[in-house]
Amino acid sequence: MVGKDRQFLDGERLKRVVEACGMEHGDMSIYHRFDGTGSSASLQFSMANAVNPGTFDPEAMDKLETPAVSFFMSMREPRDAMTAYECMLATAETLAKNLNGDLLDEDRSVMREQTKEHYRQRIRDFEMQSRRRNLTR
Repeated sequence: MVGKDRQFLDGERLKRVVEACGMEHGDMSIYHRFDGTGSSASLQFSMANAVNPGTFDPEAMDKLETPAVSFFMSMREPRDAMTAYECMLATAETLAKNLNGDLLDEDRSVMREQTKEHYRQRIRDFEMQSRRRNLTR
């Protein structure tokens, strides 16, 4: 997600919105969203700063201005990859709306409905391949 018209994203607002969306600052000094709590929680997705080294200091977010953040997930970690994707997408869209940003895809083009559906299909394909592998074991 990038700021519109090359505007920087305000760190304090960024922190407020991502925490309201259930993300927590954690490993690697980036934000993560988990499914569940405690030792049974599985990682759904993460968000890194687009500026090297990609980290956030929660104590200095009021001083942070960044041109963009990056959301990412593994299809292997969440209990339900499709739910994790939908939560990640909703969080990114909420952030874009509240921080006057644009949601971009992996090619840095404006995210379109067709691209969102393409990602959903990739998850369905991955889940089918995983089921097939598990059946042949």
